[in-house]
Amino acid sequence: MDLLVIALVLGSAALHPFRDLLIKGQNFPESAYLGVTGSWVIFAAIQSTILNQPPNLPVDVWPLVAGSALGLFLYYLCVMLTLKTGDLSIYYPIIRSSPIAIVAMSYLFLEQYYSPLTLVGISLILVSAIMIQYRRGTSLLHRPKLIFTAVVAMIGSAIYGLADSVAMKTVTPAPFLFWVYITLTLALLIFFTLTRVQKRPLRLQLFGCWPNEWLRILGSGALSYASYLLILFAFQAGGEVAVVSAIRQVSIPLTVLLGALVLKEKRFLTRLFWALLLASGVIIITIGG
Repeated sequence: MDLLVIALVLGSAALHPFRDLLIKGQNFPESAYLGVTGSWVIFAAIQSTILNQPPNLPVDVWPLVAGSALGLFLYYLCVMLTLKTGDLSIYYPIIRSSPIAIVAMSYLFLEQYYSPLTLVGISLILVSAIMIQYRRGTSLLHRPKLIFTAVVAMIGSAIYGLADSVAMKTVTPAPFLFWVYITLTLALLIFFTLTRVQKRPLRLQLFGCWPNEWLRILGSGALSYASYLLILFAFQAGGEVAVVSAIRQVSIPLTVLLGALVLKEKRFLTRLFWALLLASGVIIITIGG
């Protein structure tokens, strides 16, 4: 792969974990994720204005906007549900194992086949993703709901990754992200409003956060926007979606380090071992592909 593509993806991987680190533990997680997605609309509009890129999109790109927004909706919602009670260093590796879903979707819908070495890498990732949350004396699936939401987030990541990679063949990042994140923010706002009828109204959450929490939300939005902008540039530079997604998984060991050092999560060495093994499986997929 081109060195420019690798450099862009590695830069993205270094930035990405800080988004969830900044907003984990927020008093109002729904507001936090709405704040992040809404900030992307602002950042994309600013970028489009600076680069003089009109927001118009070709008709054939709009299905990709819808597909990307759907994938992001599943991703953000399930990441929020997972990290409400789950450790960042346990479930982030599962969430970010989207190469598994990308390989599966490519096989089912694009009739693309993979080498035995690639299948070995996939198996290694699956085993590592399960074992990273294993504790002696407990079932591997002792928190099945969190595993489920983490897997759905992973699938959502694969969906928007595939849609975005196709879109970047014909459009520039900023106008595309502008419409994707308007759609996503509206979808999340409607969903959170409808699902909180019997609880504290969402409007109180939106205006009830302390200023320092909003600063963390804006910081998270800026870092995540910069991170994914690098991925879109990598797609534009010719990066193949499964390989780009695989290289991006170097963020997993970094997340384990942050979870232990900053959030004081336990079992650091064990989790680091399985995270590194998971990352090695991703490397095998890259080589086998």
